[in-house]
Amino acid sequence: MIVKCPKCKVRLRSPQNVSKSSLQVSCPQCRTKFKIRKKYLEVTVLVAHEDEVVCQLLRERFGQLDLDCLVCRNDSEVFFHLQEDRCTVLLLDVAFNGTFPFQLIERVKASRNVRHKVVLLPSVYNRTAYKKRPESLYGADAYLELHHIGDRLLPLLGELHPELAARFAAVDAPAATTGGERSLRQTDVHGQASILAKLLVADILLYNQELLENGLESGQLEQLFAEQLDEGRRMLVSRLPAAEDFSVDFIQQAFDAACQTYSCN
Repeated sequence: MIVKCPKCKVRLRSPQNVSKSSLQVSCPQCRTKFKIRKKYLEVTVLVAHEDEVVCQLLRERFGQLDLDCLVCRNDSEVFFHLQEDRCTVLLLDVAFNGTFPFQLIERVKASRNVRHKVVLLPSVYNRTAYKKRPESLYGADAYLELHHIGDRLLPLLGELHPELAARFAAVDAPAATTGGERSLRQTDVHGQASILAKLLVADILLYNQELLENGLESGQLEQLFAEQLDEGRRMLVSRLPAAEDFSVDFIQQAFDAACQTYSCN
C-alpha cells in the first residue's frame, strides 16, 4: 500500500505485514511521525431483528471492530442498504416481519453477489430447546444460536469471508452473552400470544425444512408436524400462561400462515 507523508508529501510504501489496525511510522525524508491505517475490505453489517436486546448485543460485538450495525425494520430497509459494491453480512431473525422470511432470503441471493452473506438467527432465546442443527437453511449461508453471539459470531463470519478472517480474529476474547425471554410488544394477552406463536413457529420451520417440503408435497402437514406443533403449544403456555384461557389455537394459526407464505414462494 502506498501512502503520503502528511508534511512533505513524499510517497512511501507501507510495511507489508501490518498486523494491527494502525501503525506509527516515521518519514525517511522529513522525519515526521504519522499513523497509517490498514486498509480493509469494505463491509456492511445489517441486522434484521426486532428485539432490542439482540440488536444491542450485536452492536457491542461489532463495536469492538469499529463496524457499525445498521438495524433494519423491514425488507425495504434491508435492500436500501444492500450495496452491490460492498461486502454485506445480513443477520436475519427467522421471524423477521412476523413470519419466516423466505422471500427476503431469495431476493438477497438473487443479486448473485457472492459477498452478500445471510446468517439466520433463531427467534426464541433458549440454550436448551434444540439439540440438533437445522436440516437446511432455506438458501441462507449459516445460522447462529443467540447464546453464541459472544463466542461464535466473529469466527463464523471469518469462515464466510476468509478475506476478513484476520480482522475478525483480532478480537480474540469471547464476550459473555446473557439472554432472557424475548420482549413482546403487545400489551394485551391475545396480541402477545399471537406474536409469541409466530416466533415459535419460525423456529420450528428453521429446524424442519425437509418436513415442511414433504408436507406441502403430500398434503399431510398436520400429521407430519403434529409433534412439533404440540411442543410449540406447550412452550407458548409455559411462557404465557394466560394464553390458555383463549379458545384460539395461536400456534396453528401461525403455522398455517407461514406454510401459505412458503407454498407461494
